[in-house]
Formats: sequence, C-alpha cells, structure tokens
Amino acid sequence: MAEDRSIVDFVVEKPGLGIRLLVEARNTPAPSREWAARFLRNIFEHDQIPQAEYFLLALRDHLYLWHRPMREPGNPDFEADTATELRPYLSRLNRPLDTLYKSSFELLIQAWLGELVDGTLPESEWLVKSGLAAAVRDGSIRLNLAA
Repeated sequence: MAEDRSIVDFVVEKPGLGIRLLVEARNTPAPSREWAARFLRNIFEHDQIPQAEYFLLALRDHLYLWHRPMREPGNPDFEADTATELRPYLSRLNRPLDTLYKSSFELLIQAWLGELVDGTLPESEWLVKSGLAAAVRDGSIRLNLAA
C-alpha cells in the first residue's frame, strides 16, 4: 500500500477540512525571500507534497508562510523572525538558535506548533493577518519521521 509521504516534518490536519498546514523545519539561515521560494519550488519538484491551505518553511532566522502554495510558488505571503516567535522556548534553553542540533530545532518548532494548534500561543500580528492561527486551531499534528 502506498503511503502519502513527503519531505515535510509536520502536517496539521483538521477533521472534515483536511490538511491545513505543512511545515518544513531546517536550522539553517535563509539568504532571502527568493531563496525560500526556490526552496519550496524544489520541494514541489522532487517530493510528493499533498495539497494544503498553508506551507510554513521554518528556518533559523525566518519563518516563511505561503497561503495556498502552488507548484510554482512566488515569494512567501508572510514572514516572521524565528527568534522572536521562539523567544519563550529559547529563554528556557539559554542557547542561541545557531547552536542547536537539527532535532532540537525541530522540537522547538513542534512545541510552537502545539501551542498554535491549541490556541494558547500569543497571536502575533502575522499569525492573525495570514489566517493561520484560525486555520489550524484545534487541529492535530502529525510528525513525518524519516523511514
């Protein structure tokens, strides 16, 4: 039986509404918005990506969000500073993002997503304006673990 597997690290689904959000987390800096768009284009070209309302590319210095991503994505629709969004978690670790291992960075993103889905994350302006906060609230997070 074929399984819907993709490169993304997290999938947020809601009953009756399907996949609301795909998330790829990489603890690497992003040179530019254009680089992020090329990165997403490459994911679409080389991997099986299910249709989703949103796609979030979580990088060390930026969170890039596309609303209704397509095979030929343009620049992200929204962006935020990763350190600002993860500040509550980073203050407990007392370590900068660039010193974290890939798995540690993914755990931080997972914690952030958990609070976003639960509706307990303080809503930043970009989360409200993009509609992401409402779109994923009360959803469930599925981890795509490497085989």
